[in-house]
Amino acid sequence: MLAYAVPQSVLLILVGSSYALATMGMKLVSGIQFAWGGAALILAGLALAATGEIALLKDNSMSELYLILVGVETALVLIAALFMGERITPKMMIGGGLIISGMIAVSH
Repeated sequence: MLAYAVPQSVLLILVGSSYALATMGMKLVSGIQFAWGGAALILAGLALAATGEIALLKDNSMSELYLILVGVETALVLIAALFMGERITPKMMIGGGLIISGMIAVSH
């Protein structure tokens, strides 16, 4: 499988990006009219994420991997939200900082 030939750091970013892609599709589908493009983004994002995660789980522990993936995905979803016109409030920034701080505390 091609995913096994890709460096793990690149796979982490690709998996996080795939989840972010699926989340953007969910945002598009959540509108008043169903968006087929959004549905396609959800399916493609989740399929790519699953493929990358299978390759990553081959050589990594699940607990460490998911902490990293959640961090990467969170950052990418926030960036995507800004590009999609979502408003990020100071309260949300503080909450995100607390979540990331908690993940760092758990990982050590």
